Order: sequence, then structure tokens, then C-alpha cells
Amino acid sequence: MTMHSTALETATAITIRRLWSSEQDLFRSHFDRLDPASRALRFGAPVHDSFLDIYARSAFSNGNMVFGAFVDGELLGVGEIKLLANSLPVRAEAAFSVVPEWQDKGIGDALFARIVAALQNRGVRSVILWCRSSNHRMRHLANKHNAEMNFVDGDEACGEVRLPWPMPSSIIEEVYGEAICYTNSLWQNKWLKPGSA
Repeated sequence: MTMHSTALETATAITIRRLWSSEQDLFRSHFDRLDPASRALRFGAPVHDSFLDIYARSAFSNGNMVFGAFVDGELLGVGEIKLLANSLPVRAEAAFSVVPEWQDKGIGDALFARIVAALQNRGVRSVILWCRSSNHRMRHLANKHNAEMNFVDGDEACGEVRLPWPMPSSIIEEVYGEAICYTNSLWQNKWLKPGSA
């Protein structure tokens, strides 16, 4: 799905698409582009490369989903979904990270909208966002989407966003968005360009 955000200073289109397990290396390389402060906010504490190697290998398992935000074919942000086992009604956790130079430009919001559609279509009733209390960007994103915020031990914040039941519009949004992104990726790889056969 291609989205345009007025918050993007360069007025560049953000393309949001699902990442697949075959793109594990691309996903892992995203964390190398985060500065230490952004990494610590994403994972709740400073983390080492060895942790990220293991994390990247497990991110696509157990029904988890990963979405990437691309500008001009470059991965600039990631949104992750982890379904919570044995929760009724079905709930999920979401996490986001954006490379420092592209923060505060609408990428997190675009990823969140895409994740909401994906979860809604799978009958997930709410999405939970955990973050440090000092993570003002994440708290702003949660509040923007009407999250019910709670603070735990003064250092952690937890927001829960209630999701509506699947609608024809949300299903169309997901299916159409993925189809457009797949076609765009083929075009960028010159598979569909005239004379490429």
C-alpha cells in the first residue's frame, strides 16, 4: 500500500508492504541503521548485535508478521506484530522502529494503519503497545490511535487500541495494498519493464 503523508517534509510516497521470512537479512539490517538511543527505545534496553541476530531469526515464526516502510525502495521503518497465545478475545502486541533521520515524518503512523488493517482482518480485537515512559514518539502514536494508556512501575507505559470487526473496506485495503506492492517490486526488478523478457 502506498501512502502519502503531509508530515513528510519531502512529500515522498511511503510504500508499506509485508516482509517475508526470505527477507530476514533485510529485516536484520534495519536494526543496524538505528542509533543506540533508538535501539534502546525499541527493545526497552540497550541490546547487542548477537541478540539482534537471534531476534531476527525468530521474528517471522509462530504467526508473527513484519511490515516494512519503504521510500524509493529503501527500508526506513519496521512494524512488527506478535499474536498473544491463548488470549480470548484474540489480542496482539505491536512494535515499531524507524531510522533516526526519518523519525517524526509519518512513517510510524503509516505502519500503524497498515498493521491495524491486517489485525482487523484476522479477527484480532485489540493491539497492545509497550514502551518506556520516556518514549514520547511511541506514546504519541498510541494516543493518536485512541489507545487506553496505563503506566507500570513508573518506567513502562502500556497502550491498548481496540479494533473493529473485519469490514469489506479493510479486506480490500490489505489485499489491494499487497498486490500493488508486489507489482511495484516486480517493476523495480525490471521483470515487467518493456524489453526485459
